[in-house]
Amino acid sequence: MNRSKATNVRWRILLIVLLLGFIAYVYRANLSVVGKFMMDDLGISQIELGWLLSAFIWGYTIFQFPGGLFSQLIGPRKTLVVVTLGSSLITLLTGLIVFSSASLVLLIPLILVSRFLLGAFQGPLFPAVGGGVIARWFPVGSWALPNGMSSTSLALGSAATPPLITLMVIYIGWKSSFFLLSILGVIGSVIWWKYARDWPNEHPDVNAEELKLTANNNLGDNQITWSLIKKVLTNTNVLLLSLSYLCMNYVFYIFFSWLFIYLVNERNFSILEGGLLASLPFLMGAIGATVGGYMCDRLQKKVGPTWGHRIPVILGLIPSGACLIFGSITQNPYLAVVSLALCFGFIQLTEGPYWSTIAFVSRENAQAGGGVLNTGGNLGGVIATPLIPILVAQFDWVIALSSGAVFAVMALVFFMFINFKENIKNGGMSKRLTGTTGRSTL
Repeated sequence: MNRSKATNVRWRILLIVLLLGFIAYVYRANLSVVGKFMMDDLGISQIELGWLLSAFIWGYTIFQFPGGLFSQLIGPRKTLVVVTLGSSLITLLTGLIVFSSASLVLLIPLILVSRFLLGAFQGPLFPAVGGGVIARWFPVGSWALPNGMSSTSLALGSAATPPLITLMVIYIGWKSSFFLLSILGVIGSVIWWKYARDWPNEHPDVNAEELKLTANNNLGDNQITWSLIKKVLTNTNVLLLSLSYLCMNYVFYIFFSWLFIYLVNERNFSILEGGLLASLPFLMGAIGATVGGYMCDRLQKKVGPTWGHRIPVILGLIPSGACLIFGSITQNPYLAVVSLALCFGFIQLTEGPYWSTIAFVSRENAQAGGGVLNTGGNLGGVIATPLIPILVAQFDWVIALSSGAVFAVMALVFFMFINFKENIKNGGMSKRLTGTTGRSTL
């Protein structure tokens, strides 16, 4: 065998991760579409649906940091199996609940519990992917693109969900859609378990040249100690990044939770047309996430990690706020869809840079740091998901959507204070010098 050229096992690993991310987002996004039919058939109000959608976010948020520690302890390979199979089981359980003859008084609490558990099972997903798989399998300074591609798979999952669920509703009914979807996670888990490994040197298909690519990553197995937990939770960079991510994800969750209902109820699109149009912002987001990750990695090689991360974030957050405001005030419904699609495309430019940043400032504690980051990110959803219908009821959709522009500006302010020359070490805070290539010398 010719070993002069590095193998590409890391990209195959990433491809399976993208599949698992796609499946995860189909599971979490299905209720935002099915919710329309639940309101019609079961008499659930829009406010009540907001709390049902929030139940997932609460479980997802609460289990982010514990999930990051869990992944750091047992490894991302086992963690992603737990995440995917657990999500499949809960989706199946939700289908059984909605098929039951329970009264609305009992049905709503049962769905609340199932959605909370779905969030809990998916809590370790991003910490295991960004801080585990990508940080271990890809070289320093090349983390943003695979993280951006990971977000692309999630956006594609969100884009596929409205038309997919709508077609299922038409042909098999909204209740049966839960059973059909639960099969996806079983298939994805089997593929992942058979091919993936925790570390490149554990995989039989990785050659010496590919191993050299990650030789400077300075990552290793960590024992979970109270000292480590305290260092991660109190690190200034991690907290600033998490606050920034919270504000950015406020905008994300407007789309994730309310876009389909906004298009159908406010913009008066039909169910089928609304399902198709609701996928457009997520398709733009899929493009934006990969472009932002690629841009971040290339810029790091030219201007260093600080501005290599800042520039894509600036280019993503400022235009997203402008597009969100315009999309809310324009009278033309199709122009509104285009503007909202651009908004989501711009906001997703920042995903790769955010997750690359947490790997830079957390280093070998990137999975735990990723848990803190995504806790902050999903607190944005905890705020946005119930707040949007309240703002609509008190004011209108223009005020509700425009609130996202304020959060986008706040996200940029927090991000600009992050210091890329400091990172967490198990023995304490360690300064590191970074060159224009994004590589580190400790």
